[in-house]
This record gives sequence, C-alpha cells and structure tokens, in this order.
Amino acid sequence: MKYKLPTLLILISLSFLLTACSLQDLPLIGKYLPGGGSSVVSGPVNLTMWGLWENPEVMNALISQYSAKNSLVTINYEDRSVLKPLVSYKERVFNRIVEPDSPDIVRVHISWVPRMVASGMLAPMPKSVMSTEEFTNTFYPVVAEQAVINGSVYAMPLYYDGLALVYNRDHFQEIGQQAPPTAWEEFRRLALELCVYSDKDLIRAGAAMGSANNIDFYSDILGLMWSQAGVDIKNGLDSRAAQDALTFYVNFVKEDKVWNDYFPEATQAFANGQVSMIFVPTWQILDILAASPGMNIGVAPVPQVSAENPKTWASFWVEAVSAKSANSAVAWDFLKFLTEKEQQLSFFNSSSNYRGFGSPYSRRDLSDELALNDYLRPYVLDAPYAKTQEITSRSGNSRQEEAIKTAINEVLSGVSASEALTKAKAEISR
Repeated sequence: MKYKLPTLLILISLSFLLTACSLQDLPLIGKYLPGGGSSVVSGPVNLTMWGLWENPEVMNALISQYSAKNSLVTINYEDRSVLKPLVSYKERVFNRIVEPDSPDIVRVHISWVPRMVASGMLAPMPKSVMSTEEFTNTFYPVVAEQAVINGSVYAMPLYYDGLALVYNRDHFQEIGQQAPPTAWEEFRRLALELCVYSDKDLIRAGAAMGSANNIDFYSDILGLMWSQAGVDIKNGLDSRAAQDALTFYVNFVKEDKVWNDYFPEATQAFANGQVSMIFVPTWQILDILAASPGMNIGVAPVPQVSAENPKTWASFWVEAVSAKSANSAVAWDFLKFLTEKEQQLSFFNSSSNYRGFGSPYSRRDLSDELALNDYLRPYVLDAPYAKTQEITSRSGNSRQEEAIKTAINEVLSGVSASEALTKAKAEISR
C-alpha cells in the first residue's frame, strides 16, 4: 500500500509530460514546485512590477489586497512614466528584460508582444492559472490576436482603449446636424459643411484629417481605414486598397481643404474650438475636458465602410511576465487577480478619484457597466471589432510611425500613393 501513492503520482505526472504540459501546469503537484501557484509557496516571493500612468496609490491598494491573501508574496510597484518619450521606455524594457535582474512584470504595448515572444523575452501564462480558452472568452478578440501565440498566453490586459470619434455638439447644432456620422462619406460631407472661413482663410476646420504633422493619431486613423479595407498592414501596404485609403485620407487636406498645417495639434485645436471632429483614445478626452471644462462634446463609434462588417481600431498597454523571472507563475497569478471582476471594478472606481473617469474595463462581461457613460460607451461598443498593429501612435514604435508619416507627407507633396506606400511597406515589414 505504501507504494501506491508515489506510483500514482508518477503516472499522473508522466501523462502530463507526454501531452507537453509543464510541471507548473500540473494540478496540485505543480503548486508545490518552485514558481508554482502563489497560494502555496515554499518561501517568501518578491516581485517587481514596472507600470505606466497608473496612480501608485491605486496599484498599491490592489497589491495589498493580493498580499493579504498571499502573505508570503511581496510586490513592489515602480511607476516608469517618467521615461519620456515612449521610445525611451521601449528601449529600456527591451534591454532590461533580457537581463538576470529583469523586473518580473512589465507593462508593454499590445503591439510589442509578438516580437517579444519571438525573441524569447516573455514567459507564457501557466494553464493552471487560466486556460487559453478562458482567456479568449474573457477579453476582447484583439487581445487574443496579439497575445495568444502558438496556443499560449503572453500578456494580460488591465484595461481597453482605442479610437473613437469626438465631436463638438454646438458646431453640429449650427448646421442642424443631430447625430454623428456612421459612414465615411457622411463624415466627409459633414467635414466640408462644418468649415468656417474668413474671406478665403480657414478659421475653423471641419475635421482633423489628411496630414501627419499636427495630428497625433494619424497612423491610427489610417490603420483603421486599412483594416476596414481588408489590408494586411504589415505585408500589403503596396496593394490598391491601401493606396485608395491613403488617397482618401490626404484628400481631406489636398482636395477638400478641411484641415491644414497652420492649426495647432488636433486635440489642442479641438479644445480651442478650432476643429469640429477628431479621432482620439479615451485619455485624450480627459485632456480636452481639463482644457475646456464647459465644452459640449459628443463621443461616437468610428465611421464604417460596411455596417455589416465593422472594423475598429485599438491601442492599449498590457502586462507581461519576463522569461527571466524566477517566480513567473506567481506573477501570472497576481495578474489574473487584477483582471477578476471585483478588482476591475475597484480599479476603475479608484482611478476615477484621481481623474475624470477610469479606463474602460478589459473584460467583455463588464461592458454593460459603462452603458450610461457617454464618454466611454462608444469605445466598448467598438471593442469587439478592433484590430491593431505596430503602426499605432504613442506606442513607442517610432520606426513604423515615421514610415507612415513620411508616406503621408510624400503624397501631399505630389508623390504617388503607390510609390510612397512601397517605401513604407519596406520599412514596416522588416
């Protein structure tokens, strides 16, 4: 009898090994191995977490809740927001994460994940923490598209963000427009109608569209258009569909003249009342409200090419675990804790104490919680249809952003869209 239990454990372990599971994935047994689940550890565990933009008091309150349930786990949150510009933060992450003293948990842009996985920088989430199926069902599809690679999960989202149409309601009322545009041709018509001139000079723009020098999110807008046109952004920028979308974009300046380089940056121009429509993520709405508290703004889902096949655009940051972490399973257990419903609600409410509102929930099953929030509801309505790529603005991917910027400026100067995008493709696809 005394040999039955060890024999049984060996047989169970062998079956898992033969199915390519790791020891940390083993039920019960895996919890007692180094790096196993944090509910049972053999000694104290110290984790370091690099974050961006989250209030340390909010994060430390959630850390305290986790530590209360896992007394042997200590987590040190380090706010790395001081590293500016974002390209500097990206360089620091890529350099440090391969070192033995790498932070255990690192905030990275969702678009970085595939390259980081290909370079062996990240540790996958153990199946014992959350199955790939549960992960895919919990979060929006764009998360799985970027973070699930070869059947393993490599990043966890604490929130969601993307692109939405923000418009000046008072300007709309001036022309008798009640609702935001839902299609691009309607958007173009309104952009023309909303323009205000003094003699021949444009003094109020209809929309911040068509250039790159003073529109922060030009590459996101084009990414949105290319996604809606079915363009493979990494490999298909030399396609006719990609050329047509770029031509449509620059024509807002080149032909329609609803915007020009004499205006300040688009978000500032909107806050000044100098432009009627812009495309921005949620955090830019906070900047607008801070600059112009009394402005009557509306937020709407992005216009579509096809209402039957909607495509939208996402750009947000996620948490990843370093492959160098000695306690990667505990780190993943903590990240799963942060994405549970109770912590997501707490995170949003606590963040709202320090700014106008928190970021949209990363969990799909919490989208109804934002049904009455006029600022955030359009983002979660668009989230199920979102795509993203390395060309996203404010992501630290300066090489890809600059390639798009160069293409826009070349077309505005008279170069063909075909020639400009052939160069951009060569830069982006490498």
